[in-house]
Amino acid sequence: MVVIYIISSLVILWILSILILRYRARTHTNKFILKFLRLLPSSFGFIPKVRGWSITTFRTNKSINELTMLEIPKQHVWFQIKNKECGGVADPFLIKHDKVYYLFFEYEYKKHLYKDADIAYAISKDGINWKYKNKILEESFHQSFPYVFKMKGSFYMLPESYQSNEVRLYKAVNFPEKWVLDTVLYEGKQLVDTIFLVKDSVYYWFTTDLSANELLLFYSDSFKGEWKQHPCSPISKDLSNNRNAGSIIQEKERCYRLAQDATEGYGSGVNLFEIERISKQEYQEKLIKKPLLYKNKGMIKDAVHHVSILEQDERIVAIDGANFAIRGIDIK
Repeated sequence: MVVIYIISSLVILWILSILILRYRARTHTNKFILKFLRLLPSSFGFIPKVRGWSITTFRTNKSINELTMLEIPKQHVWFQIKNKECGGVADPFLIKHDKVYYLFFEYEYKKHLYKDADIAYAISKDGINWKYKNKILEESFHQSFPYVFKMKGSFYMLPESYQSNEVRLYKAVNFPEKWVLDTVLYEGKQLVDTIFLVKDSVYYWFTTDLSANELLLFYSDSFKGEWKQHPCSPISKDLSNNRNAGSIIQEKERCYRLAQDATEGYGSGVNLFEIERISKQEYQEKLIKKPLLYKNKGMIKDAVHHVSILEQDERIVAIDGANFAIRGIDIK
């Protein structure tokens, strides 16, 4: 009887501890757990449980420059993949095709595995509740930021592939499952988070040189044509706007660029800029909202750095967020 009582008490204490950790994880890191585990012999096999990056989507009738943190519902579904290898999901891009919603994202591996990330996708009937399907792009190098778009009847993807020293354009030969390398648009530098804007039949390419930490602007006369560096490039070396946080947003006659803000650490927020003038000779943008989004609490306690907006029939917004707090303890 005493043994049963002791076991029951320990189970109740364990459950209460986990519930307290999950509640505290909204605003605290719970690093005292790490200090406690370091005191234990490694044979105990306890490992801290951390959530990492995740993605949520929500509906809104507001334009991008009217969005605020209040638009993010307090009670909403965060998309995650719960398996032994996935450490988080980030960099969401939304597409709707044949009445099905698609979410393309960075599939991040847990730290002890052989690489950082690949590209995967999920599907949804309503754009809010997502079902994970498959990894669709697996290379020997890191991949993220799966910028998916439709061009002349075909689907293309422009993922970040900086470890290859190339900007690689993939084409769907069987959307959304099968993709093949179509064109190497640029090579020789570690460029990240590449997006483009078409204006007066000219393609303008925004990308960040990771080694120099500066936002570059190129242009080309065709979609797969040779890139030429813009005379206004580099656009910025400022940590508040020198890296893209999603694709260009076009609303009526206005064009907006989303920028990662890293002034308070990686993923500290997203700022919004309007592109006022762009041509082969000039470029000018102005700050519209700083911050548009910022790390706060809950699932975005530690970071938020990407926005995607779907505007087919309805406006659905996807954002990512990170919470690196310890929310429990696993046993090997």
